[in-house]
Amino acid sequence: MSSRPELEKLTATKLREVAQEYSEIQGASAMKKEELIVAILKARGEPVKEVVKDTAKISDVKKNIRSLKAEKEKAIEDKDAKKAASLRKQVKKLKRQTRQLAGNKKASA
Repeated sequence: MSSRPELEKLTATKLREVAQEYSEIQGASAMKKEELIVAILKARGEPVKEVVKDTAKISDVKKNIRSLKAEKEKAIEDKDAKKAASLRKQVKKLKRQTRQLAGNKKASA
């Protein structure tokens, strides 16, 4: 397992087990998944591309998601299935956008 995509498929628990194989990695039990991946890659001497997250934009999108969810609940109460379905699709699209902004998906995908 030498590539970043293969490491990203592992759970944080499995990554901690892998990190224990390297004496250079200290405090693996307290690290988050992304930190573990970076530490393992550095320990192996592989190039590390850190993912930069646009947290301000992500929080704006999440606020929008919350407001759309409230609208969707109102539409469900009013028995407006068409509007509720439309709002559900918008929320789904925005959730995908937050994942993309967080760097979990490639920008080209």
